[in-house]
Amino acid sequence: MIKFNLTMTQKICLAGIFIPLVAIFQKIFAINYIAIVPFVRISFGGPALIIFASILLGPWFGLFVGAASDIVGFFIFDPKMFGSVPFFQITAIYALLGFSSYFVFNFVHRIKSTKWMLVTELSTMMLITVAITLFICLNNSIQLYGVVYEFDTLQRILIPILTVILQGLLFLAIYFIGGHFKKRDIKVSTYHISFSCFILEVFVMLIFGTLMKVWAFSSTTFLAIFFSQLIVLFINIPLNTFLLSYIINLSTKIFRVAPNA
Repeated sequence: MIKFNLTMTQKICLAGIFIPLVAIFQKIFAINYIAIVPFVRISFGGPALIIFASILLGPWFGLFVGAASDIVGFFIFDPKMFGSVPFFQITAIYALLGFSSYFVFNFVHRIKSTKWMLVTELSTMMLITVAITLFICLNNSIQLYGVVYEFDTLQRILIPILTVILQGLLFLAIYFIGGHFKKRDIKVSTYHISFSCFILEVFVMLIFGTLMKVWAFSSTTFLAIFFSQLIVLFINIPLNTFLLSYIINLSTKIFRVAPNA
């Protein structure tokens, strides 16, 4: 992975810049708290900036940027909600995202086979589709905020089909993003960035994020939040891949890169 030559003073200053930027992107350039699923947030740039902060500054600065930006954003943009909505659990998600991104990108950078990454990503998505299909076939309903929603025959057919379509669109988007950056002098493969985003999205946002949100919104079932986060996953992976490819490419021209990178 690319190593940047930054002094401690530079890292502190950059962390101070990242925190308000992430807060703005998370709250303003985002779809926050949809009416029927208030625990879902689609941010156009916030998570990508947290991930980049971890890559550029290191895991502990990444953790600080992730946690501080969520707290700052909450108190600036949602001060009236203080005390009525739990935010510690949500902050923990972005703190872990900031901390783990550095290690995930280091790990993925060592993988040489693009085919292995694509097969792993595709296999995981297929397992998720099978799990969703089995759940819908073996259960008649799902509970959300104490309200029971029944599955009819049409939903049992359409939901698995929709999941497969979303998977196809995801891989199509990654393919076109890879083609877009292929002719550019980018230091990190777009496929490595995509696979890193995939790992972070599955383990941090989907699994850990769902557990934290079940804790925060105790009246909501695990599966309701899990399915909601799963839909967001198909948006976040290509979006973060595209943004990070641009940001990393730009950063190598601005910041000094270590000789052994």
